[in-house]
Amino acid sequence: MTLIKRTTLFKSASLWFCLGACLSLASCGGSRENDAAVLSEGSLALALEQVIDGTVIVASEQFASDVSHFNSSIDSFCAAPDASGLSQLQADWKTMANAWYQLVPFNFGPLYDDTVFPAYQYIDSFRVRGTNYTATVRTLIKNLITADTDVSSSYFDTRTFQYVGLLPLEVTVFETASGQSPLAADIVTEFQQQPRKCAVMAGLAGSLQNRADYVVNGWTADHLESGTPYRDLFLSGDLDDGSEPLTALISAVQSYLDYLQQRDTVSNVAALSGNAWPEMQASIDVIRDTLDGSEATTVSLLELIESAGNIAEANTVRSNLAQASDAISDQDATTFNSMAAALDGNFKREIPNGLDVSLGINFSDGD
Repeated sequence: MTLIKRTTLFKSASLWFCLGACLSLASCGGSRENDAAVLSEGSLALALEQVIDGTVIVASEQFASDVSHFNSSIDSFCAAPDASGLSQLQADWKTMANAWYQLVPFNFGPLYDDTVFPAYQYIDSFRVRGTNYTATVRTLIKNLITADTDVSSSYFDTRTFQYVGLLPLEVTVFETASGQSPLAADIVTEFQQQPRKCAVMAGLAGSLQNRADYVVNGWTADHLESGTPYRDLFLSGDLDDGSEPLTALISAVQSYLDYLQQRDTVSNVAALSGNAWPEMQASIDVIRDTLDGSEATTVSLLELIESAGNIAEANTVRSNLAQASDAISDQDATTFNSMAAALDGNFKREIPNGLDVSLGINFSDGD
C-alpha cells in the first residue's frame, strides 16, 4: 500500500509517549475500565497500545514458541522415525503455520525490516508475489539429501527466500523427496533410509527459528540495532518510514486482506498439508481481535468507532468478519475471497473514517 499522507491524528509523538509512560489516562484523554469509550487521541493511543501488546507481540511470541516446539518434535522423530512421530511432526507443522497466519497480517516493523530483503519473505515465500515455489523447493531438497553439502541452519540462513521458511518444511514433512508420495509409510521409510533428510529438515527448522526469534527480539528488545524495542518506537511514533502508528497498523492489515483475495491465497497455500482453511481462520480471528479486542482489552478500535456515532459501520465490519468465518467453515473459496475484498474495503474506508484517520491509498495495489 502506498501512503500519500499521514493521519491527521497523533501529530505529536509526546501524546503516544504519555500513554507509554503510564501517566494518568485522564490526563491523556484516555479511557479507564468502566468509563464510556470516547474517541480521542488518548483513547486511540490506549487502544493501539493494547493491540500491540495483546495481539501483535503475542502473535510474534506464539509463532516463535511453536517453531521451537516443531524443532523439538524433529529431534524426537529423527531419533527413531516412525508413524506416530511423523503424525506429531505434521500436526506441529500445522500449528506453526496457523501461528504464522496470525502474525503475517502485521507485516511492518521487524517483519518488514528491509525494503529489499524483508524478514517476512524468508518465512513465507508465497506472500512475496504469489508465486508457488514448491517445484523449486522439491529440487533443492532432493539434491541436498544426496549431496554432502552442509545443511545446518547457518547454511539455510544464507539462502534466498525461495528455499527457506514454511514451504520447504511442509514439503519435507508431508511427502517423499523421491516420487512425492504423501503416504505416511513411504515418508517414514524415506527418513529411515535417508538420514540426511532429517539433517535437511533440522537445518531448515533451525533457520526458521532464527527468523522467528529475530522478529520477537525486534518487537521486545532491539529493532535494527537501535537499542530500542520496536514496540517502544512504534508507540512513540518513531517509525522507520515516518508514517503514523495507527496508519501503519491499518495499512498493513488492509494490504494483507488485499493479498488474500488478489492471490486467491486459500487455493494456493498449504496444498500438501491441506491446512489452508485453518490458516485463513487464524488470520480472520486475529483481525477480529485487532478490531474488537480480547478479554483483557479495555477499549477497542471498533468500540471507539461506535463511540463516534459510526455504529452501522462497526456492525458492517463485524458482519463481514462473521461471513468470512462462515465461508471458511463451508470451505467456499469464492465467497471467502469476496469477504476478504469486503474487509479490504472496510480497512480503506469505514475503519479509518470511523477513527478520523486519513490514509492515502493506491487502490491499484494487489500486493
